[in-house]
Amino acid sequence: MKILLSHRRGIQGSTLFVAMIISIVICMSLGGYLTVVAGQQQSVARSQKWNAALDLAEAGIEEGLAQANASPNDFTANSWGSSGNTCGPRVRSMSGGTYGVCIVGTTNNPTIYATGCVTAPLTSTVLRRTVRVTTQVLPLFNVGLGAVGNINMNGNGMATDSWNSHSTNLSNNGFYTSSKISTNGDVASQQGIVNIGNHTIDGNLYLGPTASYTSGSNQIMGDLDKNYNVNFPDVKVPSNVASAPAAPIVNGTASAKTNWISANGAYTINNNYPIVVATNITATINLTSQTFDQTVILQGSLASNNIASIIIYANPSSTNGTFSMSGNSGMGAVNGTPLNFIIYGTPNVTSITMSGNSAFIGAIYAPEAVLTLNGGGNNSNLQGASIVKSVTLNGHYDFHYDEALASRGPAKSWTANSWQELNDSGGTF
Repeated sequence: MKILLSHRRGIQGSTLFVAMIISIVICMSLGGYLTVVAGQQQSVARSQKWNAALDLAEAGIEEGLAQANASPNDFTANSWGSSGNTCGPRVRSMSGGTYGVCIVGTTNNPTIYATGCVTAPLTSTVLRRTVRVTTQVLPLFNVGLGAVGNINMNGNGMATDSWNSHSTNLSNNGFYTSSKISTNGDVASQQGIVNIGNHTIDGNLYLGPTASYTSGSNQIMGDLDKNYNVNFPDVKVPSNVASAPAAPIVNGTASAKTNWISANGAYTINNNYPIVVATNITATINLTSQTFDQTVILQGSLASNNIASIIIYANPSSTNGTFSMSGNSGMGAVNGTPLNFIIYGTPNVTSITMSGNSAFIGAIYAPEAVLTLNGGGNNSNLQGASIVKSVTLNGHYDFHYDEALASRGPAKSWTANSWQELNDSGGTF
């Protein structure tokens, strides 16, 4: 008998081995693919978190700008507080992470820093991105004579021009002189009628969409702009000024009582007595009296570099408050510059009057007040700037805009000037 040997088992073994190899290859390929997909997913998730950190930092920058613009001349408002020249920081928790923001620098040169923080997926690593934004000021006094409504230039021979108390080319050691003037005596109205009369505007005339003007020929030396679309926000008294202690009163008789300021700081005055600020002193006044028609004297001199400075918040407790000054020997910062004498009128101040055959040196911002300037002679003029509800100029009253109020004066608002992401130092707010 012949016995035949079968090779089927060998063939089956080879087939099983090949199938196992193919399965292993497929599993390895699938595993590698899943690993790549998982890594890609993690990378995408981390990238999304990385971008989210920048979004949070941007949110911090927005809050910083909002804080700066809510109180352009006092960044500590809204309970931000300060330490040195830093206001804040404020830390906010959001649904996707947190951010911290602070404002560094004075109200002349603020820089905003914000850091966004999120947690990376799987690793729980905190991802941080920090942004620095420098700002530029939009000045409060960007024109010489501004009004929400009408501007009536009565009388004869009145003119506007400009000078610069901080330029030797446009001032006489810080004082106005007609021999050193420029052509930026700009006038502006949001929504009223500008009656130029027989006067000359040595600058531009800015009119809002509903404003108009009346004049003869060749009375606007600069440009006529009919797209003046700005707002004049109401005055808010800073919290530290609103709660300031009473100013010291000297002398014994009622007719001779005087508010005497001999130390730097904020004070409240609720009377109608003269105000004297001592040499080299800077004072901020919360003037709560309903009517004020007394003198304000700043001691010292520009020449001696010791002139006093004052900021007055005319802040009566009820409507129809009035503020007025008069004299024939000068008013305001007589021995200084307009930056030494600034008046803010809250919405309760509805009338401001300057009278006399002399100059008023200072700046007035009271968008709810009617400003009346009564001049009697060739020396009647306002050296500085004013922004009010409406203006009436009577007699011979010239207007000289101090350009230093735009470059060195108070801010109306702040806008971003530059944006830069900083390298993460590992810290957070």
